Amino acid sequence: MNKIEKIMRKIAREILLKLRNPSRYILERKIFPKIKNKRTLLVGVAYYTADYPKRLKENHLWTIDINPEAAEFGAKKHIIGNVVYIDKYFPENFFDVIILFGVFGYGLDKIEEAEKTMRNCARVLKKKGQLIIQWTNIQGHNQINPRKLKNFDLYTPRTLYGFKSGHRTTNKAVFEFLIKK
Repeated sequence: MNKIEKIMRKIAREILLKLRNPSRYILERKIFPKIKNKRTLLVGVAYYTADYPKRLKENHLWTIDINPEAAEFGAKKHIIGNVVYIDKYFPENFFDVIILFGVFGYGLDKIEEAEKTMRNCARVLKKKGQLIIQWTNIQGHNQINPRKLKNFDLYTPRTLYGFKSGHRTTNKAVFEFLIKK
């Protein structure tokens, strides 16, 4: 493959990603490049996140997923476990950034679990640490709106990486950019 073909394929991949999954495009192309030298936790891994450790290589990265089969797609520092109990795996005030991408409604399906996750993420985040949540409000599937959780009050919605909290990438996908109080 010549140089021009490589460039054209790269451009085509970028366009397809932006059109097919604008939320993942924002995460991979707009947010990841701005996270540097941070203790970062990425919650939920799969084949399509396999390159995330490389994308976040300038950070001290941990990943966690409840599925043991997903471990091969995680960081070198990967935990097979449930994010609900994140405070059992890490000490208080440990992380600078926690990313919950597509976890609400896709693993965290119960209000009680979501409340515990929000509380326990606050425990392991440093003061002024960032919690980035991407969630979808698909009727009949995801019944959890992070803004309606009691433990949402542990955080302050902010503009981070050029995006306001509550930023919609589609009519169903929403980013929350939160700072621990």
